[in-house]
Amino acid sequence: MIDFLSKFAEQIQKSVEIVESIKKAKVQATGFIGEFVFDEIAKGCLDENYEVISDVVLKLNNGTTQIDQIIVSIFGIFVVEIKTYKGWIFGDRQNARWTQTLYNTRNTFQNPLRQNYKHIKALQNILGLPDDKFISLIVFSGEAKFKTEMPVNVVRGGEDYINFILEYKDVILRRNEIENAVGKISDNRLTNADHQAYMEKVKGQYEKCDRNNPPFCPRCGKKMILRTSKKGYYKGRQFWGCGDYPNCRAIVNIENDKECAEDQIIKFEKAFNMFLNKRNITRR
Repeated sequence: MIDFLSKFAEQIQKSVEIVESIKKAKVQATGFIGEFVFDEIAKGCLDENYEVISDVVLKLNNGTTQIDQIIVSIFGIFVVEIKTYKGWIFGDRQNARWTQTLYNTRNTFQNPLRQNYKHIKALQNILGLPDDKFISLIVFSGEAKFKTEMPVNVVRGGEDYINFILEYKDVILRRNEIENAVGKISDNRLTNADHQAYMEKVKGQYEKCDRNNPPFCPRCGKKMILRTSKKGYYKGRQFWGCGDYPNCRAIVNIENDKECAEDQIIKFEKAFNMFLNKRNITRR
């Protein structure tokens, strides 16, 4: 009986890991497809006055930042954040967090205007150009619906995305400035291999840090703070939370061997309860 339960627990754990991997891959694939679609729209609708650069990862002093799309043109440098969200979207310029409502679920996410501000500052440091040379643009997929009035530089769908860019007609960059900007972006962007190596290095910092030497947030670069969970399955557990909370909600779990074992039990409990519920079985 014990062997059976042990094998059953092992199979359940594998199933949980597979489902989690599928969910993660689905989110990543959705983002990739959305970015690819807008890249193709830009390349198909914009002429030789526009240079489209996609998926740029830049190294900062204390982290990295990923920019979905940069369009360098004689009319300015468009810094584009692409959101492939469905459902209703609520937010305004002042809100630190925006809300997505999809069916009966509500999710919050960082205000993309603030997110893009960080991207522009990173580019400014590299290119040495003033604020007025950059144009921030947030574009949501056509499946999203705005339920609050959005700023003019937050648009939905490919048509509005292109129309926004084409509204800018004043020439503010010379050809040599465009070539210089494109070259500097190319020189400073991380390759996929470099980014992966950097992220592995970042992960290692959490094993060596202590209360007097907190790590830096892997998402925004701010110093993290040691916090303790106050409720739920992980009540009493310590973790690193971003010092810029609630603007950034990144966390890094801190687990010893005992807590790792407890996590496996928790996952097994959840999966086992789901198994019973699907078959309308009551636990005794």
